[in-house]
Amino acid sequence: MKRFLLCGVAALSLATVAAPALAGNVAIVQGSFYTPNLYNSLVAAGETVTEISSYTAASLAGFDAVIHYGNSFTDTTALDTYVNGGGRLILTPWSGLNYSLPADLQVFDNGGNAIFSTSNPGMTVLAAGDPLLAGVTLPGAGTVDVGYIGSIGFFAGATQVANYNDGTAFLGHKNVGAGEVFGINLHLITSDTAFQVADTPWATQIVVNAIGGTGGAVPEPASWALMIGGFGMAGAALRRRRAVAVAA
Repeated sequence: MKRFLLCGVAALSLATVAAPALAGNVAIVQGSFYTPNLYNSLVAAGETVTEISSYTAASLAGFDAVIHYGNSFTDTTALDTYVNGGGRLILTPWSGLNYSLPADLQVFDNGGNAIFSTSNPGMTVLAAGDPLLAGVTLPGAGTVDVGYIGSIGFFAGATQVANYNDGTAFLGHKNVGAGEVFGINLHLITSDTAFQVADTPWATQIVVNAIGGTGGAVPEPASWALMIGGFGMAGAALRRRRAVAVAA
């Protein structure tokens, strides 16, 4: 009997271990001044990436994550439907500047001013331990050129992960319906600004983390099967033992 109980406990332990991060099926929306640097970096990191030029809510439904920037085709209604249905939307500049985002998709304020390329003013972590920063070491001030939307803050309700030392919002996210929206205020795609940071491991890792989402551990189906099977064996053994006792 002890042996079967141990099987059940072991199965429960397996079921509560966080599922390993898996490669995602990702779309990058192409547009003006598009560069494939981020695409190449994500493929090298093991992601499955498809470049698309337009979309509908239905066509986005097959992707785990969609990366969107502001020089591209934009349908905020389709994006809203996608996120509420469980998708992960990753917004980079010029999102929120070239077009206005509806409130439920805003991680940052709309508007701001275009900073095409400047020496990194420095970055301050506001939420140490946030999943968006897992495995990421942010660069020091003056060590890399960056482009971003200046003079914007975090939208109400967003998780504030990091900002620039000039007070501009840098990284954040929020849950929307069954999905998530991520704001990465750093040019990673468009060649009209400093986008070469997409070639650096720290920037790629931020995007990989966003693709994986910030949700808690979810038991894998196989682990649930082990748990159920383990307790099933324990229950069966207990019933047999009782049956033998009654027969005696």
